[in-house]
Amino acid sequence: MQRLRGEITVFLSLILVCVFSLMMGLLESARTAGARLYLQMAADSALFSVMSQYNRNLWDRYRLLFLEYEAEEDLLASFEQYLGFYLEQDQFYPARLEAAEITELVKAGDAGGAFLEQEILSYIQYRLPEVAGDLAGIAKEAEEAAKAGDFQMLLTVCRQTGERTKGLEKARMELEQSLEAMEHAREKTEKAAEEENMGAFQRYAEELKKEMKQFPDLLEEYESEMERLSDYRKTEQENTAAKDAQASALLEQERTAVDQVAASAAEELERYRNAKQELLAGMEYLEEAINLAKSKEENDEDEDGGEEEADEEAAWEEIQSLVGAIQIPFTESSRKPDKEKMAALDRLEAFFQKDLLDYVIPADREVSGRNVNLSGCPSDRFGGQDTSLSSPLDGLDGSEGSLGENALSLAEQILVNEYVFLFFDSFLFQRKEGDPEWEQELLYEQEYILCGEAGDRDNLKETAVKLLAVRGALNLFYLLGAQDKKAQADALAAAVSAGYAPVQFILSFFILTLWALGEAVLDVRELFSGGKTVFWKTDQEWRTELDSLLSLAFLDAEAGENETGKDYTDYLRILLFLQDRNQRNYRLMDVIQWNLRHKQEDFSILSCAGKLEIASRLRQKHLFLVQNEYEIEISAAGAY
Repeated sequence: MQRLRGEITVFLSLILVCVFSLMMGLLESARTAGARLYLQMAADSALFSVMSQYNRNLWDRYRLLFLEYEAEEDLLASFEQYLGFYLEQDQFYPARLEAAEITELVKAGDAGGAFLEQEILSYIQYRLPEVAGDLAGIAKEAEEAAKAGDFQMLLTVCRQTGERTKGLEKARMELEQSLEAMEHAREKTEKAAEEENMGAFQRYAEELKKEMKQFPDLLEEYESEMERLSDYRKTEQENTAAKDAQASALLEQERTAVDQVAASAAEELERYRNAKQELLAGMEYLEEAINLAKSKEENDEDEDGGEEEADEEAAWEEIQSLVGAIQIPFTESSRKPDKEKMAALDRLEAFFQKDLLDYVIPADREVSGRNVNLSGCPSDRFGGQDTSLSSPLDGLDGSEGSLGENALSLAEQILVNEYVFLFFDSFLFQRKEGDPEWEQELLYEQEYILCGEAGDRDNLKETAVKLLAVRGALNLFYLLGAQDKKAQADALAAAVSAGYAPVQFILSFFILTLWALGEAVLDVRELFSGGKTVFWKTDQEWRTELDSLLSLAFLDAEAGENETGKDYTDYLRILLFLQDRNQRNYRLMDVIQWNLRHKQEDFSILSCAGKLEIASRLRQKHLFLVQNEYEIEISAAGAY
């Protein structure tokens, strides 16, 4: 009987198990890798489906892609719904969703509207030939805007310093005039006492008493003016700096002159305080003399002229002694300003403190009276927060400045601003007026983005103020180089300051700033009339003379018909370039939200997302391995 052996069969059986295990392991490994790719594709596709629900009204009107949502849970629910379609399929990648969470959500209002800027830049590149043409000129415009900003600051500093210095000088002049009036009244009082003229004595004594009583109030006003100048000097030195060499040098000269004026005023203050003490003592003598004169007059009436001559003589001698004891600390000052020219300068200063809108708006143009409620709008909720956006002037001089993660290049800053002129209206350019499909809350939208006031008129008024400041700054630059006009300002300052060098220097600059603003009124009137005005003026373009400025006759000049230079929109570009990026972005969101609510009442730009990232945690089963479920994490991100 033959004996059969099974070693080979057993061996092959064992080998087959190992081979099958290896094959199943390789197959499971491939399936696992495929499952991850499949789930990643599913998550990406689900997120893209969510992102496809962008707000159509926002795209149709402003060409901005943002996903509007009410709550983050709604975004997750939508994502899970789209992802569930892939998980429900009968295939080799069975999985179930454990949880999903939003790991990144960038909204339009985050970081000062940085993502909004990126959305604008993504769109504006398709309009580049239309809005920019040749980008070579953008840098030059930016440099001019930055220089205008430096001289605008110089204009503000010189004007406010001049106002405070002139106020201090007027307070000093009133004190000196009061002391002079007191000395004259004392002399008249003393003479009346010597002549024993009761009526004249009482009249002049009351006049002297009135002047002496008001001196402390004049001194208090002087101290107040000194404090105003000192506070402004401290604030100005801490918060102003100019990159332009000329503007910086002039600022330094102004500060030196102010320091000299402040030091001189401190010395004068000590003298006036000592004078106050002397006058208080003199007031007692005067009161006693007046009371003695009244008593004498009453006795004269009672005695019907029967008083002895010796007693009368003694009374007058005592009155004379009391009046003679009064000391008026008056010194003949050589600083006597020209009152007429000072008054003309006061009238001019008062004019520029008025609402100048009516002087620059064409008489035949009606100003819109529309208003909005700013409460709860994006700029109200976020405008005051630190959003870390860089300044629009950072990097303009080639340095890195404070450029950070959300920095824009010079060209990008200007291109974002160009978006404003493509989609928003202004005082002179209303593209869709009367179109029911183009409903808007404010007519002067560009002006609102610049100024942020609640009404069209207020925004136009503030825009006029800004234009006057810019034109005034550029006009000041011209005046500083016009020696004949600077000489006229120096002469007027010398008359007003009575030749005191530091005050004369400050007032000379002050007069130049008012002159520059006077010319700016005519320039802005030209712009609001649809005309143009050159950026940097020459002798040929200058229209205002100092005499007509002081008499306000320059206001009678008609708007010209200039065809060269920059128009209203060009100057708005400059103002927008100088504006804080945060303000611009949030106010832009305000206008977008107001206008879109005409079609969608509950629209909120702050509930619009531009970038979304969701992390999903899923559980899967092995098909070819006997193991429990395992966990897998998939992250999907999408942005417009």
